[in-house]
Amino acid sequence: MKTNYHRILYLLLLGGSLTLGSCSKLLEEEPHSFVNGDGFFKTESQCIAALNGCYMDLTNIYAADLIISLEAATDLAFLNSSNLDAKLEISPANPGMGDNIWTACYRGVMFCNSTIVGIEKATIPEDKKPPLKAEAVALRALYYYILTSTFGDVPYYTADVSSLDALETIGKLGRMNANETRTALINELKEYTPHLPMMRTSEVKDNRISAPMGYMLIGKLALWNKDYATCATAMEEIRKIYGQLVQYNLTDTYFRNKNTAESIFEVQYTWSAAGLKKTTTVAAFFTPTKASGTSTYDGVNVPELGNAANPFASITPSEYMMSLYDLADPRKEIVLGYSYNGTWFKRPMSNNGTGKPWMGPKFWCPGMNNIADGNNQKVFRYADALLMLAEAANENGNTDLAMQCLNEVKTRASEDFRMDAYPGKTEFLEEVKKERARELMGEYGRKWDLVRWGDWYRAVTETIAEEYQVVKDNVRPYHEYYPIPDKEVMRSNGILTNPAYK
Repeated sequence: MKTNYHRILYLLLLGGSLTLGSCSKLLEEEPHSFVNGDGFFKTESQCIAALNGCYMDLTNIYAADLIISLEAATDLAFLNSSNLDAKLEISPANPGMGDNIWTACYRGVMFCNSTIVGIEKATIPEDKKPPLKAEAVALRALYYYILTSTFGDVPYYTADVSSLDALETIGKLGRMNANETRTALINELKEYTPHLPMMRTSEVKDNRISAPMGYMLIGKLALWNKDYATCATAMEEIRKIYGQLVQYNLTDTYFRNKNTAESIFEVQYTWSAAGLKKTTTVAAFFTPTKASGTSTYDGVNVPELGNAANPFASITPSEYMMSLYDLADPRKEIVLGYSYNGTWFKRPMSNNGTGKPWMGPKFWCPGMNNIADGNNQKVFRYADALLMLAEAANENGNTDLAMQCLNEVKTRASEDFRMDAYPGKTEFLEEVKKERARELMGEYGRKWDLVRWGDWYRAVTETIAEEYQVVKDNVRPYHEYYPIPDKEVMRSNGILTNPAYK
């Protein structure tokens, strides 16, 4: 693939001062000479190289700003900082992390679209194309899953940006119905997911996308659309591959433990003292305060974290979050940091033992260098799939299956947590909501869950707004979705709008 091709595609949606009108000079050199798919891929390795580019923007998305928005401005936690997303000081003019998400996701969509066209026209054996195309289809669905979950109705397109005509057509797209977009994505994933490797992600070379990722996306999109039958069918396919949850250790949930057997999809990060680095700053928001130049964290020596870390103000769990854990729940000491090796941190012991814990070792990064950590970011794993199936089965009236799946998650933590009797449809859903909080906190999904349940505004006002005055002052019902950034509205000549934010 020629270098100019991805350079031009990158610039088209990069943001900044670029507008549709200014693209004409870039494309005066006969764009078909370097954008025509017939000339791109001569070998399978070239197709794979293009697919690699489709993953690139995920590290720009699954990072600190997104996790703050999805986990630290919900019923489970808050962050006392100047971060716009944490304070809910969001508007079209100041869109917080929404600006980066919009740009990175549409850049990812663009690369996926062009790669799919290139694979379709590649001069390789026809039987090699479906699995390659399926990988790009799944990645494109992931980008649109993020976009529709964040903004609601967004422009949806699958065309390759290979000419001014195509670019101008895309530029005229306004908001499009999110449910219809998700339905289109589900149908495409149903067609292509069977071509992906039918194995756990940890068994795939280089931890590339496997079929469970495709099925997971089908399920996530279907839950938003309240298409519970489709979600259940997809989750059953994952069960065939992953089996019983009890075989996967709870330590699989630690961000530091990369590409574990339970994992369905992780965004890959790496750090070493020598060599190339791809890091995030997520752990810097989940680590206790420390004494500079030491490995003392809130009064406790934590050698595994080392002395080079420089964490920020930490995300704080809400009283509601703390109340969800039974004292015997081993996940409590994983998600919430009360102590280390039997020694209590100072903060939980303050105020006569009623102080707040830190966020727990699930998120810490051993050997973090300044603010940079090399933990992978957990996006989807098997426990999530089981809880999705429990929710879908409950909605479909399959109470035996719903109980079985919920109990798989509960009893991995402890047999004592098993539910012996079905409590009723509404009560069961409430328990699923609580179990998703206990099990999946920090895994880039809490806000989106609350929004699709219709609970977000109520849940925030009843929990963190009562503990954090800034959120209480700022929170509005329309904050459940981010506004499209003003610069994108202007670039569209007003076709894109933010009616909820007027």
